[in-house]
Amino acid sequence: MNNYKGISADDKHRIVNALKARGAGSCPRCRDSQWTVSEYSMIEVQATMDRHSAKTTTIPSIMIVCEHCGFISQHALQPLGIWPENTVDLGNRKSDSAKVATA
Repeated sequence: MNNYKGISADDKHRIVNALKARGAGSCPRCRDSQWTVSEYSMIEVQATMDRHSAKTTTIPSIMIVCEHCGFISQHALQPLGIWPENTVDLGNRKSDSAKVATA
């Protein structure tokens, strides 16, 4: 059974404040200004353009949903100062991941 209760009210407040401080505004699709902080997500990206590459990394992010049209906007947590670690995993799916420091 999954005990996930969603993003805490404190985290939602921190995310909203970080977005406002950086000038986040209305929805790019419908121009409505009502957003909901939805869920954390990890965007998996390849380390190279080689489609057969097994090296991947992830970008910790937050999904924000427009309450009017449902447009989903994803924001990386590290530039917002939300993600607690200053590292990302860069590894091979067939072996252990290595930690790489980010700038």
